Amino acid sequence: MIAGTANLLNLFDLRPGRAIKAGGMIAAPLSLGRAGGLAAGPLGVAASVLPDDLDERVMLGDSGANALGALLGVAIAARTGPAGRAAALAAVAALTAASEKVSFTKVIEANPVLSQLDALGRRSS
Repeated sequence: MIAGTANLLNLFDLRPGRAIKAGGMIAAPLSLGRAGGLAAGPLGVAASVLPDDLDERVMLGDSGANALGALLGVAIAARTGPAGRAAALAAVAALTAASEKVSFTKVIEANPVLSQLDALGRRSS
């Protein structure tokens, strides 16, 4: 779970802010309730870097995306039971496998809602 989530978040790190936004979508519900701090901490740190990442002054990069994903994998493992971990791992594995055949960027750009969310806060080209 931890390694898979680290790799998955790194797969999203192709545009400014994208990996942090994807991480936020994973972390937000995990930040509530039991063991919520395991996700809230990484979410807060990532959110503090988001403006500079979107403005292309800094870059999350492989190390940052992998670290954020790994910490979120820990939060998933701590927050869920065996069935939840199995479901999350299946989703992570399916998305990782899909990335071999389908470009996440093309999927995001083809969907108006995802495209707008992806571009939100980013500098104009």
